[in-house]
Amino acid sequence: MADRADWQRALESELRATSRQLDVPPAGDSSAAVRQRLEARAATHRHMPRVRPGNFARRPAWRAALILVLAALAVLLATPQGRAVITHVLRLAGVEIRQGPGPTPSARRTASLPGEQRMSLEKARHQVSFPILVPAALGRPAEVVVSDSGRVASLIYRRTRYGKVLVDEFAGRLDPILFEKFVNFRDVTKVEVKGREGLWIRGPHMLMYVNRAGIPATASARLTTGNTLIWGTRQVALRLEGNLGKGTALVIANSAR
Repeated sequence: MADRADWQRALESELRATSRQLDVPPAGDSSAAVRQRLEARAATHRHMPRVRPGNFARRPAWRAALILVLAALAVLLATPQGRAVITHVLRLAGVEIRQGPGPTPSARRTASLPGEQRMSLEKARHQVSFPILVPAALGRPAEVVVSDSGRVASLIYRRTRYGKVLVDEFAGRLDPILFEKFVNFRDVTKVEVKGREGLWIRGPHMLMYVNRAGIPATASARLTTGNTLIWGTRQVALRLEGNLGKGTALVIANSAR
């Protein structure tokens, strides 16, 4: 029952998001068009032979219902949010969250993003197309890694009171997808960061990077550490990972400047 309730809440949320993107034209006066259609139908019926009531008489109702179903399906498929509903997927700011265990990482290699380059924070800010935000609650990162020719910037904090903390940042858009997460939806909770929607994911889960061609990078597949908070601004999306409680994670997120 809990899975069903979670799914219903996710469906409701995605349908609301889809409805906000629909461009509905203003209603006009359709009385004349309706009158003409009724008159034309009446004239046609006068010249038609009478038939016995049966399945044929019910066809218009079935046809109308089918049109409504197809129209609703077309609306869902027309947007990323709608497609996510059908495939049982949640999406937020470049992160796709799927229900399930996900792939098994290879034990032969260390998980990494393509083209990782370590550099100073100042240089990193010139290498990416989005603003790099630094959480004041954590201070200056010990390391900064820019991956995939400036597509992702990662702030690494090695010595905090919570252990190692990682902040991934990238351009904040629904599409394209940069990261895939494989979770149990029971562990996902909606939160708010600076008035915008975020997602709190409790516990370790499988994480995998998706390259510019939209292909998952298997070398990046790894099990996350601790808990994860995902949120964003108009220009940048952020993913905070570490052994943090939800309250602490929200404090850190709200301090990002």
